[in-house]
Amino acid sequence: MDFFDSLEWSNWKNLSDEVKSQQFRQVLMYFVSPLRKINEVKLVDFQLAGLKCRTFEIKIDNETFVFVPGNQEAILGWELGVQGLPTPAWDKHHPNSFPDKFAALIKDYQLNTQEQWSEFVNLYTSELRKSAIPPMLVQQTALPAGTTYLGRLNSVTGEITGEVERFEPLEESIRKLFMPPQSFEASLTWSLPENHLEKGKYYLEAAKDSDDYYIFEHFSCTHEQLRKIVRRNGFDLMTEDQWEYAVGGGTRRLFRWGNDVDTDDSYWGRQVKQQMKSPNMFGLTISTALDRYELTDTMTLKMDHWDNSGIPLLDLLPLATYYRSPRKLLPEDELNPREFLYRKTILIKK
Repeated sequence: MDFFDSLEWSNWKNLSDEVKSQQFRQVLMYFVSPLRKINEVKLVDFQLAGLKCRTFEIKIDNETFVFVPGNQEAILGWELGVQGLPTPAWDKHHPNSFPDKFAALIKDYQLNTQEQWSEFVNLYTSELRKSAIPPMLVQQTALPAGTTYLGRLNSVTGEITGEVERFEPLEESIRKLFMPPQSFEASLTWSLPENHLEKGKYYLEAAKDSDDYYIFEHFSCTHEQLRKIVRRNGFDLMTEDQWEYAVGGGTRRLFRWGNDVDTDDSYWGRQVKQQMKSPNMFGLTISTALDRYELTDTMTLKMDHWDNSGIPLLDLLPLATYYRSPRKLLPEDELNPREFLYRKTILIKK
């Protein structure tokens, strides 16, 4: 079998571990820059929404990447509206209780009938199309825009892990953020920051359910400047097609986890919430916070800044695999790490 054919999803899933390892060694040898440090290569099983994938997880310069098999005939985009979604997902709301943003939106689009909701969903998702997706090494977790990962800082012990030498010039300034104020009055209202940005120096962000903080080196940049920096280091940003395929796994469902949108405290609601937070079928983790956009290689943005309306479909729509944000970047826009994420990839193609 041809090398590139073996990396197609339809063939890759049937390969033995031994053959997968042989082919993946070729990937690392010919497609990863020799200037990059590779370690912790391992075969891992991922599954979501009935799709299973046994693939490779590796660290490149201490950042985790996963291998996503290709698909030369991937079907992307959405034109089915609310088809397959349970009626309570969209037909359960009280107009007088909405935030102003959603009250205006519902009024403008007259979101009352199934047909109107279908038109709205189709408008906010990309068009139906077929696309050839190459095999890729994709960064498992997206990074705040304009940053490179340095390591983690434990706010309790002060222990640092990661690129310790690169952290040293920033250490004194960062540690001051974790020193409580001297006066009793100020200490009553003091708390650890959720994040902190020193432009051109560093960016800190609290890790979920942990005492740790992620430490990033920060550089100010526009979208085009970020693309050039990423490419200079041997990576790319994904196209919208590549992003949709990598996130949705090629499934023909609105969300990567299926068409369930019930996230209440019932048994089924808890199951959906767990699936949302889990790595997807290719091992990628996707933020569910709905507080940042994710960048592609063009001005098209995936995900969104979103509030809670109380309508399940409306609240989760930006997490749809095919959602396309109506916001467009301008060439001169500086990327704020609190507002944008980016995900590096290495394309495996002839």
